[in-house]
Amino acid sequence: MIRLNLAAIYHQAKSQYAYMYDRETLHLRLRTARTDVSSVTLIGGDPFSWIQVGENPPRWEWDKDSIAKKRMQLEYRTDLYDYWFVDVKPAHKRIRYGFVLESGNEKWLYGGCGFHDLKQNPQAEYETNYYFNYPFLNEEDLFQALDWVKKTIWYQIFPERFADGDPSNNPPGSLPWGSPASNEHPFYGGDLQGVIDRLDYIHDLGVNGIYFTPIFSAATNHKYDTIDYYRIDPAFGTNELFGRLVEEAHRRGIRIMLDAVFNHCGWFHPWWQDVVQKGSASQYYQCFHIKKDPVINFQVEEGKIPRLTNEERSHLNYATFAFTPLMPKWNTAHPLVKEHLFGAARYWTETYRIDGWRLDVSNEVPHAFWREFRQMIKAINPKIYILGENWDFSYPWLRGDQFDGVMNYQLSEPVWGLLAEEGNARRSLDITGYHDAINQLLTAYPKNVLPVLYNLLDSHDTARISSICGQNPQKVKLAYLLQFTFSGAPSIYYGSELGLTSPQGENRLCMPWNDLEAGQELRSFLKALILMRKSHPVFSSVDMRWLVVDADRKALLFEKRDEGSRLLLLISVNPQAVTLPLPVELQNCRLNDLFRGEEVTLPEELDLPPFAFHLWLERS
Repeated sequence: MIRLNLAAIYHQAKSQYAYMYDRETLHLRLRTARTDVSSVTLIGGDPFSWIQVGENPPRWEWDKDSIAKKRMQLEYRTDLYDYWFVDVKPAHKRIRYGFVLESGNEKWLYGGCGFHDLKQNPQAEYETNYYFNYPFLNEEDLFQALDWVKKTIWYQIFPERFADGDPSNNPPGSLPWGSPASNEHPFYGGDLQGVIDRLDYIHDLGVNGIYFTPIFSAATNHKYDTIDYYRIDPAFGTNELFGRLVEEAHRRGIRIMLDAVFNHCGWFHPWWQDVVQKGSASQYYQCFHIKKDPVINFQVEEGKIPRLTNEERSHLNYATFAFTPLMPKWNTAHPLVKEHLFGAARYWTETYRIDGWRLDVSNEVPHAFWREFRQMIKAINPKIYILGENWDFSYPWLRGDQFDGVMNYQLSEPVWGLLAEEGNARRSLDITGYHDAINQLLTAYPKNVLPVLYNLLDSHDTARISSICGQNPQKVKLAYLLQFTFSGAPSIYYGSELGLTSPQGENRLCMPWNDLEAGQELRSFLKALILMRKSHPVFSSVDMRWLVVDADRKALLFEKRDEGSRLLLLISVNPQAVTLPLPVELQNCRLNDLFRGEEVTLPEELDLPPFAFHLWLERS
C-alpha cells in the first residue's frame, strides 16, 4: 500500500527547480507534500560514465561506482508543501540525476520517467534512463545578476506631483500645488526642474536610484499615453534639461531608470492618428492590432479626446491596453514598430546614459520582442537594468534572455495582508499565512534572481502603504522592516517616507514640501534603515531561517546569515502587549541592537508592546 502522496511530488529540469547558479554550480529543488517525506537523497552522475561488463558479445552499462549521492536539505515549508534543496558541481558540467525519497518503510526513486518502488525493484536506483537530465551548464544560459542593483535603494517619482521647479511650463489650467482637485485628471505643474532642485533631499535620504514614471510627450498627467517617444513632455521640460538631470543625479551617485510604454501608445500618437483618419489605407494600419473595419466605430472630433460610453468601449474594433480606447496596442512584431520603439530606447540610452528601463505592461508584450530588446540594449550598455512590470509569478521572463528583474508584488501582497487594516488589502494574513507566502516566494525564483527583484510596498498603481496600514506609524515601520530585510532592491514611493496617504484612492498627491516636519519621524527611521542596509550586506542575503512563527502571540522572528554576520528581525503585529518566549539557542546571546545602538544580552522572554520590533546584528 502506497502511503506517500506521490501526486504532490514535483521537479522539472531547466526551471526554478533546476537552474545554473554560477558557471559551475547547479541548484536543484524538489517539492513534496508537507511532512510526508522524512529524507531525500540526490543520486546522479555523468551521463557518459559507461563501462564494459561483457565481451562476447560486448555489453555496456552505466558505472555504478561513479554514482554520487548527496543528502538534500529541507529548505522551506508551507501549509501544503515541503521544499528540498541541494547544490552540486558536476565535474564535466553535465549530470543525470534522480531523487531517492524515504518515509517509514517506503523508498522510491523519482526521475524523469516517474516513480519506481525501490523496495520492489532495488536495481531501478541505478537505471539512468529513469533519471532527469541537465545536459550541459552552458555559460550563455546563465542568469547574470547585476551587482549594482543588489546595492540599490530606489525612489519612485511620479513627476507631475513631485515638485514644480518651473511654473512657466505648467499646462493651462494647472491648479495651485497641493490644492484639492477640481476635475478628474488635474495638472499641478510638477516637472524635471523640480526634481533637479530636490536631488539633495533625495540624496540625503540615502537612496541611490530614481525610477521615473513616463516623462515623454503625452496628453495626460500620468504620461502612459505616449505621443512622442523621442521628446520630453513640454510640461516637464526639454531633452536638454533631462540630460542635466541625469548628470546631476550621477554626480550624487544616483542612477536613473525610465519607464518604457511599449505595449501601447496614446490616442494622439501621429501613427495612430493616421490610422484614425485613413483606416486601412494608412501605412501604419498593420502597426496596431486591428480586429475589423471600420477601425473607429464611434464619434470622433479632430483634436479632441473621444468620450465613449461603456457599450462603445466593449465593442472596439482594435485592441487596447485593458479597455482603454485612448491607448491602442502596438503590433510589436511589425518591423516599423520595432524600429520605432527600439530606436527610442537606443536614443535615450546612448545619448543620456540612463541606467535602467522599467517596461510597462511587460507581460502582455511577446517574449520575442523582449529578447530582441535585450540584445539591442545590452549591446549599448551591458550593465543597464531591464525591469518588467509583471504583477504575477514571472520566472519565464527571468531566464537570462529577457529581463533582469520584475516588480516584486509577490512580496508586497503578503506584507499588505499581514499589516493592512481590515478591508485595506485583498486578503488578510496571520503570522502563519505570512510565513507560508514568503516561503512560497523564496522557492518560486532561483537564488541568483531574488537579489535583483524590485521590492515595493506601494506605487502609483496601489494605495499608499500608510493608508494600507490605517495610518498607524508603527505598522508602517514594520512594513519597511520586512521590505528592507528581504533580498532584492527596496523601493520607496515619493512621499511615503513622510507618511503620505491615499485618501479615497488618490495615490498621486502632491509632495507636501511646505509640511515636511509632519513626516520627519518616519523619514528619520527610513534614513537609518537605509544606512543599515548599505552598511551590512547580510540584509541582502537570500535565505531566511524562521526561529519563531507564533500565531497566538502574533509574532515572528527570523535570521539571515552571510560569511561574517547574522541578522535577526523580531516583529509583533499584535495590537496588545505580549510576552514572547525566545528560543533556547538565542537566550543569553550578546547582540548589537541596531536601532538602539547598544549591545544587549537576550533574556529567556521578551515583553513586547503593541506592534513592537527588534533588529539585532551579530558579527562572527
